[in-house]
Amino acid sequence: MEIPTKEIIEKLQLITIRSRVVSHAATALDAIDVIEAQALEIRELQAVVVRVRNEAMAKSRMAAWKALPEPRPVWEKFKKTWQNGLTSSS
Repeated sequence: MEIPTKEIIEKLQLITIRSRVVSHAATALDAIDVIEAQALEIRELQAVVVRVRNEAMAKSRMAAWKALPEPRPVWEKFKKTWQNGLTSSS
């Protein structure tokens, strides 16, 4: 999910430009700093989620391969056919 940070920051920047009240401009600038920091944190958390999901998928794939009776297919071929816990017949 994309967060519309650019649009929000642009609107806040317009407030700082148009505002004749210094406190409003300062508040808008503070809000911009907070939004940018939170957007960075969200991107970092998304990267962690993707990494953890990929690791879990790899562990699941390896467990499914080890559970196959001998003789097992070659690991590289198995990885290509494995999808969501199921192997397709190739």
